[in-house]
Amino acid sequence: MFIGHFAIGLLAKNKNTLPSLAMMFIAVQFLDLLWPIFVLLGIETLSIDPGNTKLTPLNFEFYPYSHSLLTAIGWSMLFSLVYFLFTKNKKGSWLLGGLVFSHWILDFITHRPDLPLSPFTDLKVGLGLWNMPVGAIILEVFLFGLGVYLYSKSSSIKRKTAFWILIGFLLLIYFMNFFGPPPPDPMAVAWSALLMWLIVLWAWWIEKKKVSEPNT
Repeated sequence: MFIGHFAIGLLAKNKNTLPSLAMMFIAVQFLDLLWPIFVLLGIETLSIDPGNTKLTPLNFEFYPYSHSLLTAIGWSMLFSLVYFLFTKNKKGSWLLGGLVFSHWILDFITHRPDLPLSPFTDLKVGLGLWNMPVGAIILEVFLFGLGVYLYSKSSSIKRKTAFWILIGFLLLIYFMNFFGPPPPDPMAVAWSALLMWLIVLWAWWIEKKKVSEPNT
């Protein structure tokens, strides 16, 4: 999934008292923020394999440290703990830990059986929704639409134009990934995946108070 992960972040952010949308986006995409770093360092691998699934040409050959069930649980706990140590926000810490793990759940639904259970076993799982393109797209777009609708009513938004441009940008990237040409090589995929940090900054900007806006 791509926009499906962001959808969970949008759905989770419904009150000003909760962690920021930028932090929600970091949490839901944390595994995919780690993954390109591991690929660029040669720790994990992928290849370009058109037909690997009906929706994506990416073959995730080896990524047990970012995307196995065991390490996803570990990353979730670590993320939650670090956030709590810095903020003492217990509720927010639990929420963010759950959002980190939600990434693995959505990947389990969409990926073919390529998700390892741990770095110590060859057993892999995945329900393979990507091999049913219509169903996969309907599910992801529905989740994203619901998240956008609910978050659009939030008082957290300080820059509505920037918000709607971000939504359009995410949808554009989503459909380009599925219906555009395959990427040229695995390293190009890894470098482009790091651009998700720009989306995080964008989310931060959407909720940043304007200079003229009084503090509350």
